[in-house]
Order: sequence, then structure tokens, then C-alpha cells
Amino acid sequence: MGTVNLLDKLNDNGWDKINVKIGKWRILTVFLFGLGYFLFYQRDLDWAIYWLIWLVYAAMWLPLQGRHRGENPNAWTYFFLVGDVFFLLLSTYFEHDILNNYSTTLILPLFQYLLRYGRKVALQYVWVSVVAIVYICVAYYMVHPENHFVVVVVMFLIAYNEGMLIQENRDLRKQLFNLAIYDDLTGLYNFRFFSQAIEREISRSNRYGHPLTILLMDIDNFKKINDIYGHEKGNEVLKGLSETILESIRDSDYAARFGGEEFVLILPQTPPDEGFMVAERIRENISRHQFDFGNVTVSVGVATHHEASGEDLLKRADMAMYAAKKKGKNRVEIDPG
Repeated sequence: MGTVNLLDKLNDNGWDKINVKIGKWRILTVFLFGLGYFLFYQRDLDWAIYWLIWLVYAAMWLPLQGRHRGENPNAWTYFFLVGDVFFLLLSTYFEHDILNNYSTTLILPLFQYLLRYGRKVALQYVWVSVVAIVYICVAYYMVHPENHFVVVVVMFLIAYNEGMLIQENRDLRKQLFNLAIYDDLTGLYNFRFFSQAIEREISRSNRYGHPLTILLMDIDNFKKINDIYGHEKGNEVLKGLSETILESIRDSDYAARFGGEEFVLILPQTPPDEGFMVAERIRENISRHQFDFGNVTVSVGVATHHEASGEDLLKRADMAMYAAKKKGKNRVEIDPG
């Protein structure tokens, strides 16, 4: 259950905030740079057309990268990585001495790739820039590329040093993020996160008319396991059941530790009959899971959302679960409401 999947489940509109911000800054940067250059240096039609194409290219980041989440680059990332340097090459058509005056503009996209995709992609951008610098020097100026050595060194230093700091920062944020939403013992979501997720999924269910089912399960005779075998074995049971639960559900489902030996699952776009089937599958998988002292069973309550709050839905699932306990345990019961 990774961060990317979690963001996909929680974000209704699908847009990635960081890539949207980068896209807006790319458009603003090209617009202001092109406007200044147009007003003070080039006012001919060729430059105006070039500037318009460049502006459209910059704006393409939003539809092509705006919904791309995570730190891993995709094909469009490399399209822009090469394209940013390519537009510097095109600029030599309008200004013979483009490198001496504007080579530092290569640093602006470097920060964007560094902040969004990390040091590896940033270094790839630097190497593409180096190739472009060498090509411009040889093809246009007939001078040696070491004249622009300082810019290249600065780009490499930024990619290495800032990249290391950014990665450390990113790792720290991930650790804090995981501590805030995951249960330390089981690796499932904690109750705080579940409380937020259930209300969000209920809102989504109301908006789109999709069914929403939750499962509340309790380990049968868990106190007896702790008393006989000790709390260490009890923790092994909780971990083992958590793994079984995760193996039995979809990526779009939520599994959380409700507290103690209870677990709760949110099944979006799932009607009650399908929810019952999922509960039965989990119950059977858990009953077949062998621990060194034997196996364990669970009692499961199933409830489906009908214009109710998350608290009401939980109460109904809780009542169904206790009905399963009263009827002999190791079974699934559906809330009749």
C-alpha cells in the first residue's frame, strides 16, 4: 500500500498539485522571457511565431504531466527534458551569441526536474544540456565549449548537492507521512486515517451514486491466544491476518486496524452481495492460515451505505459482527438495514 496508490484513492480530480504548479510556472516563465525579448530585442514575425510555439509547448506540461504522480518519470518527462534543451538550440536561429547571453536559462528547468523527479533525472537533463552546448559551440561559433564550462559545473553541482538535500527531505516527509496514517504493528491504515477516508468515500458515493460497503471483523478468542501463548504470539497473529487481508482485497480498497484485534475495510463501488463474498473469502483465507500453535478465525459484519454517516455505517457493521459472534463465530453476517 504505497503513497502513490493512497493519493490516487484520495484525490477526486486526479490532478497532481506539484506538476500543476510546475506547469503554471513554465508558462509564466516562457511568457515573461519571451515578452521581454520581443519588446527589447526581436520584434519580427519569425520571433513572434517562435515565441507562440514555445508558449504552447510550455503549456503542454499541464495536460501531459498534470495527472502524473510520484517520483518516477514517464515517457512525457523525457519528451520535455529533451524539448527544453531543443528550444535553446532553436534560439540560435534568432541570436548568434545565445549561449553567452542566455545559457543560464538552462538552470531553470533543472530545478523543476530535480524537485519533481530527483537527482537521476536532473543529471540526465544536465547531460543533454552539455551535448547541446557542445553542438552550439562547434556548429555556430567555431569556438571551444570550455568557455561555458562554469555553467556546466554549476548545473552538475546543483544536481548533486541539492539533489542529495531534496532526497533527504523527501525521505523524511515519507517517514512522517507513514507515521501519521499507518499502524506500526500491522502496516495497515490507522483509525485516524480511516475516519477521514470513510467520510470522503461516503461523499464520493453520494455524488456518483456508487454503492459503498464496509467490513468490520474481530479475531475470535484473541484474549485466550494472548493469555496462553503471550502477547508476542498475539502480535504475530495480528501481522499474519493483516497480510492475509491485504492479499484478499483490491488496490482501491482500504484496510485499517480499528483497534486491538478488530479490523475495518472500506470497499468502494461494492454492493452488499459482493461485500459478503469478499468477507467470506477473507474469512476462509484467514481460517486456512497456519500459525505454529494452530489457526485462528474471525467474525465479520457487513454493512452498506444508505445515505448515512460513517459513524452510523460503523455501528451497523458492528451490530452485524456481534450477530456473527452470537451465532457461533467464524462466520459473516450482513446488516439487514
